[in-house]
Amino acid sequence: MNAAKSIALSLTLALGTGAAFAQGPIEGNEVFNFQSTLSRAEVQAEAVQANRAGLVARGEVFPVEDKVADSGLSRAQVRAEAAQAERLGLIARGEIGTVSTGA
Repeated sequence: MNAAKSIALSLTLALGTGAAFAQGPIEGNEVFNFQSTLSRAEVQAEAVQANRAGLVARGEVFPVEDKVADSGLSRAQVRAEAAQAERLGLIARGEIGTVSTGA
């Protein structure tokens, strides 16, 4: 009896999953109505220019613009602030950090 129920349940679940694919998977070959504002030659020229400028990704490497953050503080000031935070117990260690109550 249990085997019959198990088979019936398996069959019901297998047939019921077909509804999830009712509209079919997206295969990437669908046609979309798209009207370009550039000619083929203009797109090719832009591609060549981007390639020469090093803006085309190669494999897993993608060019990232270096950004420098300027806090406006000197190295000595930052080190002094870190030392003060250490003295006051404001630097978390491990998974449980101390929480300042401000008192």
